Amino acid sequence: MFRRLFSQQSTLLRKTVHSKTLAAFPKALAPTVLQITMSKCSEIPALQQANAFSTTSALERNFPVSKIENYDSSTYKTLAFYKFHPLTKPELEALKEKLLADFGELGIVGRIYISTEGINAQIACPEECLPKLQVYHDEYLKPMFDGDLMDLNIGTEHGKRSFRALHVRIRKQLIADGLDPSTYDLTNVPSHLSPAEWHEKLTTYEEKHGKKPILIDMRNHYESKIGFFDGAICPDADTYKDSITAMNDICDNLPRDQEIFMYCTGGIRCTKAGAILQSASGFDTVHLVEGGITSYGRWIEEQKDKESLFRGKNFTFDARMGEKITDELLGKCQLCGEPCNRYQNCSHASCNILMLCCPSCSSQFLNTCARLQCYDTVHEFMDSTKEHYHPAGPVLVDGVRAFTKQGEKNMDATSNRVVIGKKGVSCDHEHTRRTRAIEVLGEPGEVLKEWAKAGRDLPPKHMNDINAQ
Repeated sequence: MFRRLFSQQSTLLRKTVHSKTLAAFPKALAPTVLQITMSKCSEIPALQQANAFSTTSALERNFPVSKIENYDSSTYKTLAFYKFHPLTKPELEALKEKLLADFGELGIVGRIYISTEGINAQIACPEECLPKLQVYHDEYLKPMFDGDLMDLNIGTEHGKRSFRALHVRIRKQLIADGLDPSTYDLTNVPSHLSPAEWHEKLTTYEEKHGKKPILIDMRNHYESKIGFFDGAICPDADTYKDSITAMNDICDNLPRDQEIFMYCTGGIRCTKAGAILQSASGFDTVHLVEGGITSYGRWIEEQKDKESLFRGKNFTFDARMGEKITDELLGKCQLCGEPCNRYQNCSHASCNILMLCCPSCSSQFLNTCARLQCYDTVHEFMDSTKEHYHPAGPVLVDGVRAFTKQGEKNMDATSNRVVIGKKGVSCDHEHTRRTRAIEVLGEPGEVLKEWAKAGRDLPPKHMNDINAQ
């Protein structure tokens, strides 16, 4: 499937739109939406076409939002697909418009990044629309990417909608690597192993070669904290750039005929990293599991006679914040120190720090990080009003209000969670960097000492409100 991944330049999208779309698009969708898309496509001013990295143009504001109100939020399935494939700058604006209109019609929500490198889609689709999405994928998108577009990679756990809205954004790179693109070749595609092949190779490697495999986790530190493949090297990385640096350090002194194994959530980070290792560093063979941890987890769930090589939970960048692969709890609650694999963001809007927090502490401290300022702001607001929103907008109490965004209700991880803060107050932490909870809260249990120093009793536990992990 991936052998021809980068083999040819794509045809111009505008020609594809005019000649193929009406025939390929699911017949159940209203033709008027497509006609509007075509007319808008032809009306883009040349100046806007040239500005291919604009992500806030008027074009996006003119498009209808995803029609999520037409679909039951409990039926949404989370999935992903990606493809490294060269696209021209004019193609990107047209593709952005097309996806906003067509996916919006299907009630799809999520984040889709497009660039001159290709496409990376992380979306949630109503179950009833999955057949239409599959047709759209196979008959419209796939031909645009030379027939090698990754299949729809369905998650292992779902729940409700995992994204609040539909966004299509143009980026300079699908994932920022910090390198000069001229120093590597993305057409030097690494080996994509099926989950079965991946499992077999890792299981038998030491017996066949007399040594353990070089297995690299290409994700960030907070991802590997709750789940990883046995024997993996898990770099202490904050970003993908850090992961690339760590990968190069790990492999620097290895012989170039040494097989390298690597994995990530869905495969895109490893596809790029593997191409860098093979083209820039001269390694013969880099393996990754096709579809990443997600597809491996789906495969292992179907096996009755095999034990999972992946332990714990697969972190996801959506409202689910993870999908269970095994029952092991590999992390620790930042507040009490108990075993935990549940991530949350502090519900105080100007904090918002990502942290591991067990259901008991989450309930006890109102989804905050338990710092007094955060807890008091949220508690006082929630104690002052039982109604957080009314038809005119959010309720305001002494300048403090609940925050809500389009589509936020009926989402995983937010359906029982209210974000509280003051309008116009910026976040305490850099939004461009994932601040580590330990840097702010200290070791597990440290933050609770603030309460004793202030002469305060800890809030009571509300056992009836505890959510399952």
